Amino acid sequence: MEELARRVVYTTTLEPAVAKAAIGHVLLFLRDEVPGGHVGEFIDKTPLAQEFVIAARASGDGGVTQVIEGLTSFMGRGRADLNILVGKLENLGLKDAQIEGLIKEIVARSDVLIGAEGAAKIREILPAMSERMPTMEEMRRSA
Repeated sequence: MEELARRVVYTTTLEPAVAKAAIGHVLLFLRDEVPGGHVGEFIDKTPLAQEFVIAARASGDGGVTQVIEGLTSFMGRGRADLNILVGKLENLGLKDAQIEGLIKEIVARSDVLIGAEGAAKIREILPAMSERMPTMEEMRRSA
């Protein structure tokens, strides 16, 4: 976990405390997406992972979860869970490029952290975040 935190700080240029909370939010998201899976077991057995989760919970989400869940009650769940995670990361101050760097580092370290089977599930779930986030060009066109 320490290596992951160092890589995230280096790749994203985030402050260590923010990187820790961001990693914690992603761990919580993955634990909820794959209940009873490798991520939950990893968090339970790894003191540093627990510390990251505590940092994420302490950072809150500025009401992002309630707003997105309210909107999805009209539209259906869909990718609301990814939107909530991205909203939490944005609330920490992460920009799109930093979110992408965070996800790439987590995916890259997942084999070491939770094994090949768990890593395969993470690779299925997290890359969908890049599909959710518009590119800068798309944002310019819609403005």
